[in-house]
Amino acid sequence: MAFLVTNDDGIDAPGIHALHKALFQVTSDRIAVVAPKHHQSGCGHRVNIRTVIPVEWRSQTEVSVDSTPADCVRLGVNYLYDDIKFVVSGINGGCNLGSDIYPSGTIAAAREATIHGLRAIAFSNFKRTDWELDWERATQWTVRVLHKLLDQPSEPGTFWSVNFPHLEPDAPEPEIVFCSLCTRPLLTEFVKQEDGYLYVGDDINRKSDSGTDVDVCLSGNIAITQIRLS
Repeated sequence: MAFLVTNDDGIDAPGIHALHKALFQVTSDRIAVVAPKHHQSGCGHRVNIRTVIPVEWRSQTEVSVDSTPADCVRLGVNYLYDDIKFVVSGINGGCNLGSDIYPSGTIAAAREATIHGLRAIAFSNFKRTDWELDWERATQWTVRVLHKLLDQPSEPGTFWSVNFPHLEPDAPEPEIVFCSLCTRPLLTEFVKQEDGYLYVGDDINRKSDSGTDVDVCLSGNIAITQIRLS
């Protein structure tokens, strides 16, 4: 089995390197990276259908694509490699909880893989605005989750969304919690500017229903949610 790694923060983002490092610790199968050349956060499931998509082979197992995460998966599994069975997306520098799954490029990559009949996991890490993310810690958590999910039976038409908490350095290790997707609306806080409005939504204060992914992650644990294609 071969794995394809992608993201929406760009091929040189620290999160994709953390995910790649974690995969190396749990599998001896081939790992290929096919990721956007530039930052693509918030692009959702957008694809490029009207212009040529530039592709740069950095090595036999690393490809930079000047387009979206969904396009990276489409090209990766259909044209660039012929043996991909599993797609892992992330680790996104920021959460993808609840209704975030709709604008998220990280989630879109996993969704696109699922549409192609492949197994997929999307990884994201909640981020407090005044703290730096600890990518080594995220790598360790990813290893824990991969050991659990790679052995989980794969239900057709579904994929996993994983959200890590952002903890203080001396905080205890988080629990892994399987939970449902929060159905509350996207954050819609804006401030008036001279020529319009500026988004200022604050994830840490977002409302959630008890036991959902938002509640679990913001409470300091690892939230794992199974998402079904609609």
